[in-house]
Amino acid sequence: MKETLLKYLESNFPNLTSELYVRFDLGSPHENGTEARIDQVTTRVTSLFEEVFKPDEFIYLYIKDYGGTEDSMFGNNTPTYLTDLLSNQRIEEDILYDIDEDVDELTGNTIELKNEFNVKIVYAKLASIHYREILKGIGNYEQGRDPSIGESVYFMNTEKDLVFHMYDDRGCDVFGLNKDTLAPLYHKFRKWILDYNRIEIDYAFEEGLYTYVETTDEKEKRIKADQLQVKKTNIDLFQDNTCHITHTLVIPNDKTDECINELSETGFTLFVDTKNCACSHLKVTKTDALAVIDYQTELMSLYSKKYEGAYLGWSVRKAF
Repeated sequence: MKETLLKYLESNFPNLTSELYVRFDLGSPHENGTEARIDQVTTRVTSLFEEVFKPDEFIYLYIKDYGGTEDSMFGNNTPTYLTDLLSNQRIEEDILYDIDEDVDELTGNTIELKNEFNVKIVYAKLASIHYREILKGIGNYEQGRDPSIGESVYFMNTEKDLVFHMYDDRGCDVFGLNKDTLAPLYHKFRKWILDYNRIEIDYAFEEGLYTYVETTDEKEKRIKADQLQVKKTNIDLFQDNTCHITHTLVIPNDKTDECINELSETGFTLFVDTKNCACSHLKVTKTDALAVIDYQTELMSLYSKKYEGAYLGWSVRKAF
């Protein structure tokens, strides 16, 4: 079992990733530690997981554990929880290494650093795995909830060539080798795709903002405008800076409906603010950290370009 999976990963998912993937936002915009955030994380990740894997399928669990029974940062009080959930499964183990690079300060030479970890591998029918408890435990970890799971857990179906990894309450990745296999997930859950990765993911599927790019001058002008606007808000980006961010787009009337349809699939809320004989002013809002404003304005700039309109800028109001 172990050797079979390790050879498969080396050939197909080196470093447990692939160039083709979809990344989903799980916790935003809810405040850390709240029941609303935990509930949304659990609902979203379970929906995604059950779309990818079915109860009668055989899957692998690949678990990376860097050791230690307690976590100094998050205070994990249930370090054996994952082991307990898998107590009815056959588990094979090995010691492996991650390779990192660093620069020697004295010589300037690049050096390799080996980080040892214990890997545990399970192969079983999904119906026999407490996957909902595992997913919730991962979501609990950085929220200071118990029971929690601090290990990195990867779920894999080698017949579908899919890897599912929930990294914490913020999000999860689904990696694949075949675009047709991932496309249904990309289409069904587009509202949950992380804005930071949306353009790259659209490009992989040749949809959405595929082929639309900013020029260097456009990008520099937009980022400079963002910096000036952030400064005016007096909001500290190093503290909780979750805000209701509203963008204004001007779109020709003959393109407005199409623009609204696409934007409504991205997790933004929008309405037509004003309309004249030639164009419509759209208000497009999302609640998120102000620190990610550049990702939002890039999207709005490109959607404006795609629908032959103009992006007029944004306003903000603190959420908490």
